[in-house]
Amino acid sequence: MTGIALVALAAGGCAGPGRGLLVPVAKPPAEAKTRTVLAVTTRDRADGASGHLFSGERGDTARYASLTLSLPKGRAAGSVPTDADSPDPDKHIALVAARELDAAAFAGLARSELKTRRRALVFTHGYNTQFDEAVVRLAQIVDDTHYPGLPILFSWPSRGEIRDYGYDKDSANFSRDVMADLLARLARDPGIEGIDIFAHSMGNWLTMETLRQLAIAGDAKTLGRLGTIVMAAPDIDMDVFRTQIARLRPLAARIVLYASRDDYALDLSRRLFGGKIRAGANTDLGQFRALGIEAHDLSEVAGGIGRNHNKAFGDGTTIAAIGRAIAGGAGATKAGGSTLNERFETLGRSVTLLGDALIPGPPLGASR
Repeated sequence: MTGIALVALAAGGCAGPGRGLLVPVAKPPAEAKTRTVLAVTTRDRADGASGHLFSGERGDTARYASLTLSLPKGRAAGSVPTDADSPDPDKHIALVAARELDAAAFAGLARSELKTRRRALVFTHGYNTQFDEAVVRLAQIVDDTHYPGLPILFSWPSRGEIRDYGYDKDSANFSRDVMADLLARLARDPGIEGIDIFAHSMGNWLTMETLRQLAIAGDAKTLGRLGTIVMAAPDIDMDVFRTQIARLRPLAARIVLYASRDDYALDLSRRLFGGKIRAGANTDLGQFRALGIEAHDLSEVAGGIGRNHNKAFGDGTTIAAIGRAIAGGAGATKAGGSTLNERFETLGRSVTLLGDALIPGPPLGASR
């Protein structure tokens, strides 16, 4: 098969039960590219499930991993050629090596990388997405955007099944504290200049709720370190989205949003939730501009797999534009941090740095 799980009818790919994509292959060909990503997940381990590493069930603690993937020479931008049964590194994106880390090892590795790479890209996937698919997708995004910083997958417990929408939504909410903790600890790393975020589908709900939580907690330090926030096909009620932006108004200018009126997954979500349009299906871009947000209409972009829900990273031209948007924001983040702090103060939030007491839950740099 080619592409991430061709049966992905809704929001983000589903390999179904059976063999996953994370089975190491022999040494990749010399001309293949390799990308190493770090992962933080609130998933439980995938006991006995070959090629998945982590399951769709909720874990009792945050877990960490480092994964290196090879990408075949000549792969078209936006494409994700994979084969769970017979991965061929000459043709497919394939795993070279993976290892689970404890919290201290993860923090040490991230700190070492940030000394030279200076920025981090946190990617969080959408509903109906298994861990292996999210890892492969991030490798593709990093390669296609030419992102020079440290890529980090934040993977929450999606079961990777279309019928589990409700479970997935609760799993996203379940993961807010750990994502907030990750962002807060990255922001306090002495080597970091900025944190970029790329969220897809229901991952946007998790992202916005996490940032809102940080704002309510008065953590201007973390919010001030944020760079470009890419929101691809956000599965968020438009009315709710406005209330989230009202709490996060100083961040609006750093958001780049991608919507499409023919997104079948978001149309289904709209019908499930009282007929209210989702932000990722709203192509009245003036509504976003009124909120101070840069927004793009992808309705004329070919949908590919994923029922028009994966356009932002499945189209070569679009993913290249996202890369430029992220790079364009990189130079302003460090200098803009204090400006954001001042803006959050203006909104009446405390900017007291709460340090390790900021967020309950498993710390990034120590075992629970």
